[in-house]
Amino acid sequence: MNLLRTILFTSCLTFIMAGCDPAYRYLFFPPERLEYTLKPDPELLHLANDTSYTISRDSLSVVYDRTSFKVEVKYLPDYQLNNYEFPDDSKDGEFSANPFTYANWTDPQLGFTPNRFSVFKVSIYNYASAKLNYDPELSFLVSDRGDIQAGYGREEKSSRNQSIEGYFRKRKGSSGVEDEIFERRMGIVRQTVLYLGRPIFQGDSREGIVVYDPLHESVDRIKLVMNNFITGYDENNEPSEFVNLQFFFRRALLNERDFTPPSQVHDTLLAAHNASEGGTVAGSIRGRTFEMHQIRYRVEEEEGAAVQQDWNAKPNALNALATFLRDSLKVRPNLRTTPIESPDLLNAKVAFIFCGPSKPQLADIEIQSLANLIRRGGFLFIDNSAFSSNYPYFDQMVAMMQNIGSKVDRQVRVMPVPNDHLIYKAWKRTDTPPRGMDDIENMPEKRNYLQGLFWRDQLVAVVSSKGYSMMWNEQDPEFQDQYALGANVIAYALTALRAQQ
Repeated sequence: MNLLRTILFTSCLTFIMAGCDPAYRYLFFPPERLEYTLKPDPELLHLANDTSYTISRDSLSVVYDRTSFKVEVKYLPDYQLNNYEFPDDSKDGEFSANPFTYANWTDPQLGFTPNRFSVFKVSIYNYASAKLNYDPELSFLVSDRGDIQAGYGREEKSSRNQSIEGYFRKRKGSSGVEDEIFERRMGIVRQTVLYLGRPIFQGDSREGIVVYDPLHESVDRIKLVMNNFITGYDENNEPSEFVNLQFFFRRALLNERDFTPPSQVHDTLLAAHNASEGGTVAGSIRGRTFEMHQIRYRVEEEEGAAVQQDWNAKPNALNALATFLRDSLKVRPNLRTTPIESPDLLNAKVAFIFCGPSKPQLADIEIQSLANLIRRGGFLFIDNSAFSSNYPYFDQMVAMMQNIGSKVDRQVRVMPVPNDHLIYKAWKRTDTPPRGMDDIENMPEKRNYLQGLFWRDQLVAVVSSKGYSMMWNEQDPEFQDQYALGANVIAYALTALRAQQ
């Protein structure tokens, strides 16, 4: 009887499929489809004959490095956008809030999910130039078919031509549900898509998404052109110096291992209860956007000393750490360079003071600014970026941290951070402070601990004599434990610290 039912069902299904609409045919027999991505094209980069262009270590980004500034461009395939960048917004089919893909919706006529856009991540790092800027609407894609696709603007009112807002308005219905989806999509767009904003000042960086129309399936090679990338401004603060940049990519089969999250061994954010840390540090921070600030401060000037950049003695350190955080924790740090007295410092989740050869000079109002950062749920990380004999770094910084604590509350204490604290295990276990540059150079006053400021039994600031910023700055793949400490600090700050009164 069961065999008869099977034969009958198969016969009926065959009859139906013979003349049915393609949508039903794809429902039962979806076509096999290979997923592709775009990777750097070494052949065309070589033919460009410009040594400023290189390929990143993970072979996924094209890098333009002029020493004074750097631009990185990486293609983001739908697989990454759906599974790693916006996973919670890519699960509701045609009602998904992910604005860059069709999420998990399948086109019934095609039998697969097409690309909505071609999406690239652009990262700009200004190390030593006065000001930089970039207008995505002046960029475009050129394919080997001859297609030219201009970049999208964000909002209709400020875009010269096409905008992402206009794209979705044309496709939006009038129901309340569609209004809500539209607003959710535009919320993501406003947070992530680049536009021509304020200049990128020296020591600052900018990162975001640039969007173009989808590529035809027959395209094999493309060139992303940044026209009139701004490298200088005149005395009237108008752009006056430009360069045209070209980034070459080639279609390649998508390898999911390129996007595999860190192994369970290294991802220890799952659960750790510690009463001294105010509760449970648990769950994922994947996709979290937050601000990391490098603090710009004044120094005690000495005769003949070059102190203008003491606050930024290791200009690549924070950029390198941020890259590690994006790749390991899958978070989205926004880097800022902030004067110590600026109210913008209150937006920082973690703020860094990298001490150079000359002693930082902090007025009382600046000490209060750091105390306000801590009260708002921020974390302060102070590190030695130059082993200098000009002043007793560690003692001076611990005294400064005590002064900050006195502005926070009476319920503070300064003491070495215990080796079982979460900043040594929130993401990857190190148990103790990793080896520092002071160990490598065998400095006479090296210490095997970090000095911490505890407020209401919660760690809110540390002073390090280890020189981790020097090691981050070198971008040496051997310094994984030192990067892991930075990731632990970030994971701890994001999960354990909250604003307090």
